[in-house]
Amino acid sequence: MPKLSSQIKKRSGDLPFELSIISLSEGEKFARSQDTVATRQFNADVKRWSDSTAFALKSSIRSMVYRDVFLSDSLKAKIYYDRTYAREANRIGFSFAREGVYIHKGAGKGQGGYIGGHWINRHGERKERAKESAGLQGTGNRRPIRWFDPVVDRRLSELADIVSEYSATMQIDATTIYIEK
Repeated sequence: MPKLSSQIKKRSGDLPFELSIISLSEGEKFARSQDTVATRQFNADVKRWSDSTAFALKSSIRSMVYRDVFLSDSLKAKIYYDRTYAREANRIGFSFAREGVYIHKGAGKGQGGYIGGHWINRHGERKERAKESAGLQGTGNRRPIRWFDPVVDRRLSELADIVSEYSATMQIDATTIYIEK
């Protein structure tokens, strides 16, 4: 039987991704909850993977981004747990400062995208994208610096192997993890 990492479909085009670990059977989820040692080991392996991925993302930022003001310090990995039967990891998320998306897409002042014309800044003020900058991201002096997607893409197969070793009835749903849409 081939490893789960070889079965993961590669991203085609610019589809959104989400990183969730889904159990296909409630009965299997209950059975896994009875083996607390294996569940603890699985959670530890997922935590190790998320920490090493966060470290790789910070290294990517430091090597690729010229002015890393807040981004590498703001990057955090968070694991969410399913508490139905036992404390089993079921989602992994990465949070970082808003500038990370701008850098990744090549957006900035005067070079905005088509989507996301309104936002609330840290002072609670409503801001709006200038109409003349719509669709100019990735042009001019602001080129996209792809610091996030390639790192996650390379490391996803390792997580798939961790999940497949833990349970054959679990799969990874990566439909919104990537920045590029």
